[in-house]
Amino acid sequence: MRCGSSGSRASTPPRDSRGCLTTSSCTAFARPEWRSTARCWLTWPCATAVPLLGWWRLRKTPSEQLIFSPENEIVRRLRRLARRREPGIALLEGPRVVAEAEAAGLTLELLVVREGDECRAAAAKRVTLSRGLFRDLSQTVTPQGVIAIARVRESKPSEAIAAARERRWPLVVLDRVQDPGNVGAICRTAAAAGAPALAVLEGSADPYGAKAVRASAGNVFRLAVAHASWSDLAGLDGYGAAASGGAPLAETPIENAGMIVLGSETHGLSRSDLKLVTVHLSEGVESLNVAAAAALILFEVRRRRVA
Repeated sequence: MRCGSSGSRASTPPRDSRGCLTTSSCTAFARPEWRSTARCWLTWPCATAVPLLGWWRLRKTPSEQLIFSPENEIVRRLRRLARRREPGIALLEGPRVVAEAEAAGLTLELLVVREGDECRAAAAKRVTLSRGLFRDLSQTVTPQGVIAIARVRESKPSEAIAAARERRWPLVVLDRVQDPGNVGAICRTAAAAGAPALAVLEGSADPYGAKAVRASAGNVFRLAVAHASWSDLAGLDGYGAAASGGAPLAETPIENAGMIVLGSETHGLSRSDLKLVTVHLSEGVESLNVAAAAALILFEVRRRRVA
């Protein structure tokens, strides 16, 4: 019998009774006529009571389904996307990345939430995964409870160049930067410094790949990102970042350059005709990580533009 379901004496406690926190030793109903109630009234959910804080958050809407099977087609697609990105699609993980995607106006095709967690982001389809299955699908050591599939619009090289020119910023160019963590970190730095656009040359990791998106904390969606070739960038003068042999950063007018090219530590730059700029380091230190070098160079551009 539920509390509040009727006005009978068996379901309504006396005025002077006090709630008992257990069901096995309830002494709130001492009178014989109350002993027919098998459980303490406070332990039964009331049909008219306001749900406990947090309880409503665990309720699934009719559009959601709870998935346990690793053979489910949605689960299979998530595994495929983790291995290889589909054109125009990005795999997102974590509430911060999903929030950045929403703020950038991306359409979420699918939102996947871990059982017991909540995400208020709007999506065309929502599903809930069991905790064990979500853990297996997550690409992070500490899963954050939400995965999403988003539609992204990749810019053309001409659009990225136009976006950079409009803001009077050098176009950030990645030349054979193969580590997606570095690519994501550079995207995050570029967005933080105020750069509007980025071009990725062949041999570089995909900025919209799952690991790069996570490393960017979703800030890649703030940039106009294009896959490009050197021929697409013809006519842009610029500087290439070099570990040594370049003009000192402090003396180089990089803020007026058409592009700033960042190469990998292993392979360097693929063009030999670029003007070079070098961040001078303390004696004995060979080079900087490309993401660290990018941060110094891009924030120097920002400092000069603000000044």
